[in-house]
Amino acid sequence: MTELPGNPTPDDRPRPSPRPRPGAAPRPSPRPRVAGSRRDRDDAPAARPAPAPRSTEPSRTSAATPRRATATAPDRANAAVESAPPRRRAPALLLALALLCALAATGAGVLLWQRLNPTYVDRAIFAAARSGIEAVYAYDYKDSKGSVARKLDVLTGELRDTYEKDLTQSGAIDAYEQVSATTRYEVLDVGLQQVNKAQDTATLVVFGEYVVKSVNSGSQPAPDGSGCRVTPSGAQSCTQTLRVTVVAVDGAWKISALDYLTTS
Repeated sequence: MTELPGNPTPDDRPRPSPRPRPGAAPRPSPRPRVAGSRRDRDDAPAARPAPAPRSTEPSRTSAATPRRATATAPDRANAAVESAPPRRRAPALLLALALLCALAATGAGVLLWQRLNPTYVDRAIFAAARSGIEAVYAYDYKDSKGSVARKLDVLTGELRDTYEKDLTQSGAIDAYEQVSATTRYEVLDVGLQQVNKAQDTATLVVFGEYVVKSVNSGSQPAPDGSGCRVTPSGAQSCTQTLRVTVVAVDGAWKISALDYLTTS
């Protein structure tokens, strides 16, 4: 079928507008968005607060108020004594004085106990025994008087009297001078036998060699059974063990007793 010009087609015909349904309210048109509206604020991400600028000025609190030092126990005690009324200070001072007196008495008691019960022996006792024996046995014919004086100087009591009598009246010094004799005692060791509590009297054992040299000591053999020997220098050396007692006399050590224990 051929469509005539000017005749409207079915698509070009006017269509009737739909009737509104009863009871249906017209929809409002959406409102345009305004910058800064509540919806924008709700939809926008939460902004982080900007950090507060740091102050370059020093802290007034730290500068104006210094740190309070912690009070030590002595400081607190001194403060308590200073702040205490005069009536309370007197008992505290009396207690401190009593404590000092007790400490002083204790120290004196300890020193007295140590003197009466010594835990060690004074080294001067050993030195006195060694030097005393060396002086008693030392003799040089070139200085007879000096040798005798040094012998008697380290002796005391009856022992000194005995030595002085023997050396001056027995003729021993004359015999030593005739043979150009020299004698000495070489101390090898000193041992303590006993000492009193005050450590002013002690008995010791001395070990050593008694050496005698004269014009004929090197040419004569040592006596049989004596245990002595002839040294390369022409002297005769004999081992002797002595027991010596030393006492303190006027601040100096003296020999009060001398005994031979063994002679070989």
